[in-house]
Amino acid sequence: MPVPSVLPAQSSLIDHLGPHKTGSTAIQNMLWQNTALLLSAGVSTLAGPLPSQAGKALAAKDFDAAKGLLTRLNHETGKSQSPVTILSQEDFAGDLFGRTNTTQVYPTLVKNIRIMSRIFARHRPVFVFFCRDETEWLRSCYAQHLRYQAKFSRFEDFSAAVRDFRWEDLTAKLEETFPGTVFIEEYRRAPDHGVTRLLSYAGFQALPQGFDCSAMVQNLSLPAATLARLERLNRFADNSKLLPVYKERLLAADRAGAPGGGDPVWPPAPPPDVPGLSALARRAAERVGAPEQVADILPGPETDLAALGAVEMPADAEMPQVGRSDIRDQADILRYHFRGRSELAWTLGLTISYLRRDTQLTDKARDLFHRIWREEGKNLAAELSTRWLISSLQTFLDHGRNEAQRLIGGIGYFYANMMKIYEGERAIEGLETNAVYPGSEAQTKNGFRGMDRYSLGGTDLLLNTNALALSYAAADPVAGLILEELLLRVKHSHSVFSRNDLSRAELGISQPGFANTWTFFDEVAPRACQSARVG
Repeated sequence: MPVPSVLPAQSSLIDHLGPHKTGSTAIQNMLWQNTALLLSAGVSTLAGPLPSQAGKALAAKDFDAAKGLLTRLNHETGKSQSPVTILSQEDFAGDLFGRTNTTQVYPTLVKNIRIMSRIFARHRPVFVFFCRDETEWLRSCYAQHLRYQAKFSRFEDFSAAVRDFRWEDLTAKLEETFPGTVFIEEYRRAPDHGVTRLLSYAGFQALPQGFDCSAMVQNLSLPAATLARLERLNRFADNSKLLPVYKERLLAADRAGAPGGGDPVWPPAPPPDVPGLSALARRAAERVGAPEQVADILPGPETDLAALGAVEMPADAEMPQVGRSDIRDQADILRYHFRGRSELAWTLGLTISYLRRDTQLTDKARDLFHRIWREEGKNLAAELSTRWLISSLQTFLDHGRNEAQRLIGGIGYFYANMMKIYEGERAIEGLETNAVYPGSEAQTKNGFRGMDRYSLGGTDLLLNTNALALSYAAADPVAGLILEELLLRVKHSHSVFSRNDLSRAELGISQPGFANTWTFFDEVAPRACQSARVG
């Protein structure tokens, strides 16, 4: 379709439809940054939340809401004193492919334009739509999907989910349905190309003199290595509910590490014979076995850890009928425990197995353990089961490179294991993990002098325990990441912490001085359904 060098005289509204991933944000930034200059040249732009709200309603197929918002936009356009108004909003085209389960690209685009054409009819609008190379555009959509959604972890699967997609077919339908109204433009990477072409519909042969281009920054794609890590999160994350947190954490800047303090002595010296705890001291002395020579099946120091993280372990591995004394048998056992997870997770488990022993390979295993968590921790923390998070915390306690790492390992290890002990006892007693307490006061005598009892809603013990753990997690970003992940999982699981909050909420308990002592400082609402009362 030929592009007019001057906007048709009868039209006073240019509606830029995007679509997504064609530089729309850069175009909008340029228009808003040069509002005063454009006004002096007879062109106004409508900014603020209203265009975005109308676009989001169209993208969500909430057409009644969209019509109301577009009517308000039409009213605002009518108040403009400029001969030409530009509306730019990529959501006018519809929802970006990959955000929902639809198999079509912009299936409501024709309907959206028809709605806008009717509402903006008195302005005789024209619509501008940019087309980008199909494969390149889909890859950009896929990157957006990886950032915010969880369904796909391979581009091939993502692109195969598109049904009957060719820009040529879509634009031909637009030109046939809206002759002389919809104009198709070619997308180009040059940051100023989009705004230059859009302004050509307002009669500009080039950008106006003095046009500020300082905000012409392209939306750069995420690096390939980052996309690969996002794919790994979608494939291997142990708790899919926390994927938004994992992705936000992955994309955040790395924090500075704690100062080094040297490796601890290994194996640790046996504890002294503590009066009254002699038997326990003997058991502690046996924690690490006698020195042994073991086979070296660890990867070398130059191994590509990211590549290991992208390889999936066989999902059909069976538990071998072997013991754990030979490290090669232990490796086979771990293949069963890490079936369907990444090869890097299995490598971590193998490394920890070496570090539980006194072997000639302790230094090599320790170096590998720290390298794994330093380079790949953001993905591993999401992938590992809680059992292996705890094992990693114990390894930081035993083999931390500085005092902060060893402190974090100790806090996390004992926090998790004491909770396991308590939840295990509760299960033996036959009590549900998410049951509401029958009352707010302790019902039995205290069998541990000096260990104070508390009433429900009358203590900040649980909150302070979590807050202190999170505070110490900040001491070292490598080990601290694991403790943060453990706290996240506790927050989103049934445990003594969730029961405390839920019981307070459902029983309506708020004691003076303790009103804001929810265990993670987030107020919890009562469940909608009636909960069982279990003692």
